[in-house]
Amino acid sequence: MKQFWRETPAWLFLLATFGVALWIQFDGQEEIPLHFDVRGEVDRRGDTWTALLLPAIALVLYGLLTWVQRHPRRCNYPVEITDENREQAYRQMSRIVYRIKVLVMALFLYLTLGVAQLEEISPFLILAIALAVPFIIVTGWSQMET
Repeated sequence: MKQFWRETPAWLFLLATFGVALWIQFDGQEEIPLHFDVRGEVDRRGDTWTALLLPAIALVLYGLLTWVQRHPRRCNYPVEITDENREQAYRQMSRIVYRIKVLVMALFLYLTLGVAQLEEISPFLILAIALAVPFIIVTGWSQMET
């Protein structure tokens, strides 16, 4: 049951992404923004059905990250895995992948909201999220080694 509640934030972001994409389908818009330039301005538009690609990609990434989270022994580690540190390393890798999964699902929700033009795409926020992932990895490993 604890695992179910731990996955709740990622699932909520994923479900909200699907909800926004479905809302786009029935909103009555003929075109949606597909690509944004560096300043966050729309530079390409397309059909509304393409909005469903973002939640589909998010769902695939959720599945892949969940698989990695449940099979931490298949990951690469910066330290040698021994009998003494195996459980701690696997537990730490699982936590890191979970944090990355939540961030990725939040990013896809943000991008879908931008496509729905409910929120302006901010290059700063995308950069902040992109930099948060390596930060989580580095801090996770530093906690493991102490």
